[in-house]
Amino acid sequence: MLSKEKIDNLLNILNLNNDYDIDSKNIIELLTAVKNEDDSALLQTLFKIKYNEYPDTSLFEKALTIIKHEPELEHDILDSFSNNQVWAKTKLVNGLDKLNLLNKDTEVVIWGCWYGSVIIPLLHDKVKKIIAVDIDDHAIEIGKNRLFKEYDNVEWISEDIFGEYKEFYGHTDIFINTSCEHMLPMKWWGPEGPRSKHNYFKAWDGKNHEWPVYKKAWWKKVKPSAHFAFTSNNMFDIEGHINCVNNIQEFMNQLPPSAEVLHEDNLKDERGTRYLLIGKI
Repeated sequence: MLSKEKIDNLLNILNLNNDYDIDSKNIIELLTAVKNEDDSALLQTLFKIKYNEYPDTSLFEKALTIIKHEPELEHDILDSFSNNQVWAKTKLVNGLDKLNLLNKDTEVVIWGCWYGSVIIPLLHDKVKKIIAVDIDDHAIEIGKNRLFKEYDNVEWISEDIFGEYKEFYGHTDIFINTSCEHMLPMKWWGPEGPRSKHNYFKAWDGKNHEWPVYKKAWWKKVKPSAHFAFTSNNMFDIEGHINCVNNIQEFMNQLPPSAEVLHEDNLKDERGTRYLLIGKI
């Protein structure tokens, strides 16, 4: 039997493609059948009866297909659609909307995009172009070729964002990073050109790491009207979280010196607190 958490995560995938919220009541046995028998027709029939229309199950079926062929990814795929992921990224997009920063001329870069599971569906029809960047080749392949292949305004790039500078950064309108806890502070984004050819020095972060601090930041190369939307958290005990913060002020201290915060928010869940900062670079 599927757990309540897994049911919620699966339904979050469905709801991202539909204008109504699908309730988990009375469908545990149905979703178990879908998982075990791969019978999505039964799911569509149920929602035809309940809502008098067929839901868009395309993203749901793609996610289940990935899990079927690569069962070792089941936890990661479902976690990428968890309630916490949906709430945090919805808050980010809503914050950008409130500041009137999203329109059909907007070009967005997403750093640490992972599979793009939630942020891509929320953003793709609001902006002109999305460039999704992640260091994980396999995550990029899944997002590009298996989850969101039909989204023609999304470009996928596998690389370290602290690697070589890319020219498209110069005309990016919004830089989004929902993975700040996984990487160096954003004020140290750089350098200009390949790191191997650039002088840098080490700085102690006051905890357990030495960070490279670059003498020339790329922030000076982005367009003057560029904005950012970053999230971090205080969940220090999660694997891969190398740069968590204790509070939102610590997070602000990791911004570029010229950054102007226009919106801030936080979201508490059972593991800790996520911090959101939106502003102008």
